[in-house]
Amino acid sequence: MLLALLVPAAFTSPWYVAYAAPLPDVSQLDNDVAADTILYASDGKTAIADLHPPGYQHYYEPLSAMGTALPEAIVAIEDRNFYSEPGIDPAGIARAAIVDIKARDTVQGASTITQQLVKVRLLGDEPTIQRKLTEALLAFAVERRYSKSEILEMYLNSVSFGNSAVGTTAASQIFFHRRTADLDLAQASMLAGLVRGPTLYSPFARWEAAKARQHEVLVAMVDDGKITQAQADKAFKEDLSPPAHMFKPASQTIAPGFVSYVTGQLKQKFGNEATYGGGLRVDTTLNLTLQDIGQKAISGTQADVAWRRVQQGALVAIDPNSGAIVAMVGSANPSTNGGQYNLAVWPPRNPGSSMKIYTYTTAIASGKYTMTTPVQDGPFQYNDVGSQTVYKPQNYDGTYHGTCQVQQCMGNSLNIPAVKVELGVGVPDVVQTARAMGAPPWQQQKDGSFTNNDDPNSFGPSLTLGGYGETPLQMATAASVLAAQGVLHQPFAITRVQRGGATVYQHADNARQVVDPKVAFIMATMMSKDENRAMIFGRNSQLTIPGWQVAVKTGTSDSFADAWTVGFTPRIAVAVWMGNPDWRIKMVEGSDSYVVAVPAWHSFLDQALPLLGPEQWYSPPQGVVVAWGDYYLPGTVPSSQPLTYAPPPPTSGGSHKKKKR
Repeated sequence: MLLALLVPAAFTSPWYVAYAAPLPDVSQLDNDVAADTILYASDGKTAIADLHPPGYQHYYEPLSAMGTALPEAIVAIEDRNFYSEPGIDPAGIARAAIVDIKARDTVQGASTITQQLVKVRLLGDEPTIQRKLTEALLAFAVERRYSKSEILEMYLNSVSFGNSAVGTTAASQIFFHRRTADLDLAQASMLAGLVRGPTLYSPFARWEAAKARQHEVLVAMVDDGKITQAQADKAFKEDLSPPAHMFKPASQTIAPGFVSYVTGQLKQKFGNEATYGGGLRVDTTLNLTLQDIGQKAISGTQADVAWRRVQQGALVAIDPNSGAIVAMVGSANPSTNGGQYNLAVWPPRNPGSSMKIYTYTTAIASGKYTMTTPVQDGPFQYNDVGSQTVYKPQNYDGTYHGTCQVQQCMGNSLNIPAVKVELGVGVPDVVQTARAMGAPPWQQQKDGSFTNNDDPNSFGPSLTLGGYGETPLQMATAASVLAAQGVLHQPFAITRVQRGGATVYQHADNARQVVDPKVAFIMATMMSKDENRAMIFGRNSQLTIPGWQVAVKTGTSDSFADAWTVGFTPRIAVAVWMGNPDWRIKMVEGSDSYVVAVPAWHSFLDQALPLLGPEQWYSPPQGVVVAWGDYYLPGTVPSSQPLTYAPPPPTSGGSHKKKKR
């Protein structure tokens, strides 16, 4: 009784001012408790992941969105005088004091909702008289600063319901898979009963105690005039028993590889605490339809070729006009060996002949080679950098093919001409081209680590055959550069991040021209001509997508550890890798990219391209020289061929459209 009488007077005294100075600032309540971060797909509506600490989920919800059932139930059972009291209940404190004195301990709380808010958010629940006095003083301060509605809203967003749920939204979603406003009376009264003791009244561990507590809540609501006895009786009879009618937390993550990639970026930008408890809304670039197509293409192909000792696969698809990662498949099967990793971004793998993209881009840009330059495909040997070994490259089919044009050497993926061209332009220049295109080759060091900033002169001619590592993300990025006519749009997965409605991060494109558009056009032409690869792959192979013009390059490591297919159109760039997480486990002999990786690549684009809509293939950029149907940089055309210079591109329109047949 003494405490009840003294607190109001003490609140305005000089003693209070001195005592309260070191107390927590009640304005801290303006900030919500740690809240989950939600990742959304590119549609801005579909949640693809919920990031939160283990055993803790919370989503802020305004009082106006909660409906009436749960707030009324909680007020009735926790503090029926909430709207009329000054933050504390003097009579309740007096009764509690008498009990405490008789027991010679603090055994009864007599806390109002305001006091509970102070305890949960500012003080903790140490059972001492000093803490109770401080709680009461702060409750007065809270009542002076905030309205009753604001206090109730903060309280309902802060209180724990157990089952990992903090706040009304988490409780409603986790326990009943409903919005708070959609809870019926039975559900609301069950949740309201958990506030006093989430463990004591847990419906999963102590069902009878939970039902008894629910009955107390319903009785309190009847006494408070919020419901009738008939309504209470009906609610009490409703079956809420788990697991059919009540649920536990369930993790539902769409595109786990992509989510892990985004989560890593959030940690770098905002830190671990904000990533898992900052209440961030993260809009991503993920196209759900393309992601589903990609996952099925990788998983289906892996299942079909599993007999070839292929355990995993990965895919990355990028919009070359923005750099947006529209699909990222981290593994073929998360439940199998290596499926827990995002193989789309790490570790680097042997890209095989897909590295020839950089070799021939460098060659065309150098002016030393054109798409029709003849290269002799015959016996050849060289000394690799840093080695006394004489290296004799061999073609995949083990034969020689005489003299072939550069475009045919590339299309048919002949190794010997590729090495000759690489040495002709200089290995360091090829390294620099790959780096400029967003695909710096990785060197593995003696300690097993990887570096991508080594001296360009430290790379050997095996670079063009895949002697150094790349990742699917990097290979898709490089393909996107050629697809964007030489412009590098750095790949990104996060469009925008918001906190409390305010934008705290917005993606900004820092596009750079890294390859001459004329060179990019010539490369796209060489890589998209079916006749350029007919000698090895045949006409109308799986490297073509009927009705569409597509540039493509395959790659297989010489030990059959890795198989790749990389390709692009003006609207999408795609890289596919298939193999085993442990590179020491080789695929069955003869498991080249055409039978292992191409099927997934083809399946993906065959479904994706119609969804993206009609597209125009590239028009020759201004300055490209046309001779006998082939394209050249100025000053590189053989003098025996008639010349035609490509005019400036039209202000509208363009080349003919490739339509789906």
